[in-house]
Amino acid sequence: MRDIRYLLSAWGNWSGSRIGTEYKAAWPIATASSDIRPMLSDEDGEIVDRAVGRLKHFDPLGYDIVVAYYKGKFSPRAIAREMKRHHSYVYARLENAEAYVAGRIDELLEIA
Repeated sequence: MRDIRYLLSAWGNWSGSRIGTEYKAAWPIATASSDIRPMLSDEDGEIVDRAVGRLKHFDPLGYDIVVAYYKGKFSPRAIAREMKRHHSYVYARLENAEAYVAGRIDELLEIA
């Protein structure tokens, strides 16, 4: 199993570079040659996207935190300030959400 934080980081970059998920990319998005952001193939991106989507039904707040952190690139402390919570609360919710997504990805890969 790949590192879940790496996968979610790559998912955030993949989903942010997509114009619409209804069309597969015909070629890689042109980026600067020094760009070393982790990216996913469309197939892997869709698997992670499905797992994150299931998180929304299981834990809506965890989903919001994952999207804000990995796709929106907000720090857990900034998320905590916005929620008027202590940053340790956001870190704990983020870890729980990451564990759930990792389990869903494993489950989806076993089915495929």
